[in-house]
This record gives sequence, C-alpha cells and structure tokens, in this order.
Amino acid sequence: MPRNQSEASNQLELYKLITEKQIIKQELAFIEQRKGLLTQRLTTLQTQIDTTENNIKKIRHSESDIPPVARPKIFFEATNYQTFEVEY
Repeated sequence: MPRNQSEASNQLELYKLITEKQIIKQELAFIEQRKGLLTQRLTTLQTQIDTTENNIKKIRHSESDIPPVARPKIFFEATNYQTFEVEY
C-alpha cells in the first residue's frame, strides 16, 4: 500500500534524489579524471612503441650492411672413443 503524500515524504524523496545525483556526479568526475590519465598513458606507450620499432629497423639495417663472419667450428667428431665399465 503506497504512503500518503505528505510534505515530509516528498522532502525525503527529494533528499534521496539529490544525494544520488551528487554521487553520480562524483563518479563521473572520477571517470573523466581516469580517462585523462589513461589517454596520457596510451600516448606515452605509442611514442615508446614507435621509438622501439625505429631502433629495431636501425639495428636490422646496420646488421645487413656487415658481411657475415666465418665462425670457427665449435663441435668436432671424435673417432677415438675409449670405454670402460663401472660396477656399483
């Protein structure tokens, strides 16, 4: 059963609505501030990505100009194996 409309019930309803409005405004302000921070971070990240990609391209270009160096063979085949038995 609904309450009777009175000035007190209307004042209470007005208080609830104003309180909710203030909370929503605060949340929106926080979201806007957070959006600004995230946008700045995205800009910084894009700059860092571009710089890193350019560094990679420079390194690749400079490595392609250097002729390959003959590397010594590290591994060799042994043909003279000596074996022994171990008992335990």
